[in-house]
Amino acid sequence: MTVRPFAGATNTTFTATLANGYMTFDVLVGRVTVNFPASITNIAPGRYVYDLVLTTGATVTRILEGQFTVTPGVTV
Repeated sequence: MTVRPFAGATNTTFTATLANGYMTFDVLVGRVTVNFPASITNIAPGRYVYDLVLTTGATVTRILEGQFTVTPGVTV
């Protein structure tokens, strides 16, 4: 899973992969779980886009994509 500030951006806000441990894949039930620690998700307010792709050999399949908005906190 890759998060970027906008579609087409060359910089990455954060990434989840099996290799970095932020993503797990349960093949028995077909479930992908993504977990980011708070230290990574402390990002500037704004709109971000993401996609989740699965790669098998030379085949890359996008299974999820979307956008989200981070709003600044009010309570300290």
